[in-house]
Amino acid sequence: MTTAQEKAILRAAAEITRKKNRERRQAIKAQRKPGGKADRGRVRDTGYLAFLRRQPCACGCGAPAPSDAAHLRMASPERGKLPTGMQVKPSDRFAVPLRRACHERQHSMSEARFWSERGIDPFVVADRLYAEYRGEGA
Repeated sequence: MTTAQEKAILRAAAEITRKKNRERRQAIKAQRKPGGKADRGRVRDTGYLAFLRRQPCACGCGAPAPSDAAHLRMASPERGKLPTGMQVKPSDRFAVPLRRACHERQHSMSEARFWSERGIDPFVVADRLYAEYRGEGA
């Protein structure tokens, strides 16, 4: 049978071991080079995403905020926007506000079809909102 004092010593020893293992893992992780995917040039702007979540839905359904920040994956060569696959998220400036149901619908079908059915160019919306966010006019 183990006494209370022995249990306390065993707990302390286990904590020391966990701490050393944690420090070792952190040191190994710090030495690693970024993986092959890394961010692939993605520009992140968490302030802009927060701004989008406070906007009404952009697909024309009239739903008020809050919204999801929905990233546009389709290409817009005139804006320098290349198409992105499922494992690469676009830069945050290519995002628009969509209510959850509209966002799920956008992902359930061809993105180009989703926007064309609504008669909306999402890149115009994204450009306007990004300019508004940056204080460059409405």
